[in-house]
Amino acid sequence: MNMLLLDDYERRARLVPGLLAVLPLVVLFAVLGLRQIPAATYVTGTLALAGVGPALIAGAVRHFGKAAERQLWDSWGGPPTTAWLRLDAPSDDEGQRQLWRTAVETVSGVPLLSLRAERRDSAKADNAIKLAVKRVRDRTRDKEKFALLFNENRNYGYERNIYGLRWAARGVSVLSVLALAGYMKWLAPMTGRPRISAANLFGLAACGFCLVLWFLLPSKKRVRDAADRYADELLHAAVTFQDESASDHTGTAP
Repeated sequence: MNMLLLDDYERRARLVPGLLAVLPLVVLFAVLGLRQIPAATYVTGTLALAGVGPALIAGAVRHFGKAAERQLWDSWGGPPTTAWLRLDAPSDDEGQRQLWRTAVETVSGVPLLSLRAERRDSAKADNAIKLAVKRVRDRTRDKEKFALLFNENRNYGYERNIYGLRWAARGVSVLSVLALAGYMKWLAPMTGRPRISAANLFGLAACGFCLVLWFLLPSKKRVRDAADRYADELLHAAVTFQDESASDHTGTAP
């Protein structure tokens, strides 16, 4: 039931990174036998069944991802779509940029500034581009019609959130490793349990693997590549939308 409260985007882009981040805590919970405590079992079970747990995880992950996104955009000079649609910026394909600008203006109904106007007021030019792109996004949210666009958006959200969570997730992994090591060294003998057991070694290895994974997975390059793929697909979706609209008008003309 809890999973049904989240849509496809939230499950892939937010919930999965969040679950990966808290996985060491789940391992720690299991190895230490805390699942046998009735109160702990009741609380976690209630949160899961009510859908509160996944919703809280998804919300926290979104917060971390958005914070990282703002920093990345500052280092990139803005979102890829803004950079690609600026006239006062280098372009590998001027014809492609003009095609995209025309489509974005047509689909959004927002006029983009000329080169002279851009140079006179770059902030105003960027704001016009951002507004136009937002309206394009709003008009291309049909998941069936723009399935590839939806997938690229979801992939970007996943990479961005993985990157935004990296330090928190690394901290969770480190603390879990230290907690398990401390348990094996001091607490296990005090409670009459063996220091070395299959469960303890598996838990230590799993938490260590999560720590290594969180140093390997997140990277600025992965986020940038995903952002570029999404931006490219969004602008091509604007061209497709414009062409289809033109065809519909032509077909209905008297």
